[in-house]
This record gives sequence, structure tokens and C-alpha cells, in this order.
Amino acid sequence: MKRVINLSLIVFAVLLSTAVKASDFLSVKIENSSTINVSLTNISKGQKLYLKDYSGTILFNATLDAMPTYKKYFNFRTVENGVYFIETETEFDVRVTPVIKNTKGIALIENSTITIFKPKLLVENTLVKVMVTRTEETPLNISIYDIDGALVFDEKIIGEEGEFIIQRTYNFSEVPSGKYDIHFRLKDRVFIKEVSI
Repeated sequence: MKRVINLSLIVFAVLLSTAVKASDFLSVKIENSSTINVSLTNISKGQKLYLKDYSGTILFNATLDAMPTYKKYFNFRTVENGVYFIETETEFDVRVTPVIKNTKGIALIENSTITIFKPKLLVENTLVKVMVTRTEETPLNISIYDIDGALVFDEKIIGEEGEFIIQRTYNFSEVPSGKYDIHFRLKDRVFIKEVSI
């Protein structure tokens, strides 16, 4: 049985690696003292582009079609001084680039773009296999809710030092069949995946 579970995890990892396409290329450059040029290539259908302020308010939102390239210029001349975030979201990840505006103009912090990988799930009968890739050693909270919103299970995973891939298998054989929402919280991000058992 242990060999079957290990084999399933290997197959799951292979499927995940083949599902991730040659990732889109994101380029964020300063054009002048008030304009940012955002360029995307290899855009997949449904990919999103956001501009958010520090509190998370969305100032720009676009859902893109599949296309080879996309460019967007953001003019920061009329916005207040502060920190802003340019985000792209695909089926697999979210990339965040901070932009700082002050009285001198706008600036990017070198190597400041971070990638947050979305959780992957594999449902096999009453087992739900979960894999989450963390880019930082931050705690991961996994909460499972039933269709009525009642908390069924909650776990905080600290992980070992240097452990960036978290894998868990949840057995739903003791709960009624139906739909469940699995919430994954990494820092200030929450991803919700629905499963049917």
C-alpha cells in the first residue's frame, strides 16, 4: 500500500511538472519618472494583470486572451506616494512586483519580484492529495470546510528548515460525500480549491 501511495505521489509530481508550461515572461521597466512599462509574453487564456495599492485595492484589472505578447503602460503621475504592486496571475502562480512612488518619481527594487505558487490537488476516490510549493519558509495553514461553511479540519504547517514543498493526503472516508472547500493561507494570500468527494 505504501508503494502505491509513493507511486501516486511520483505520478502527481510528474503531472504537475508537465502541466506547468514554459512559463510566461514578465518584464516590468521604468519608462520615465512617472510611467511603468509592463510586458508579458506567452500569455495563456484567462491570465490576469492587476495594479494594486498597498491596501490591496485594485486600481487596474485585465483578463487576457491567449496571445504571444501584451504591453501595458501605467502612469503614476496622478496617484499618491506609496507602494504599489503589479501582479500577474495564471492557473499555476501569482507574480508580484512592488513599485515605489515618492516625490522623486517611481522606482523598482532590484530582484524584488516574488512568485507565489498555487496549490495543486489530486482527488482519488476519498483521498485528496495536496502539494504546495512555498518560496519562503513561512507557515502554511490548510482549512477544510463543508458545503455549509462548517470547519471540518484545520492544520498549521511550519515545515522543516529548507522544506519548500509541502505534501499532505487527506482521507474523506469518514465524512459525508459532497463538496468541500480547501483554504490554503500563505502569509496574506488565500487560495480556495473546491473538491467533490
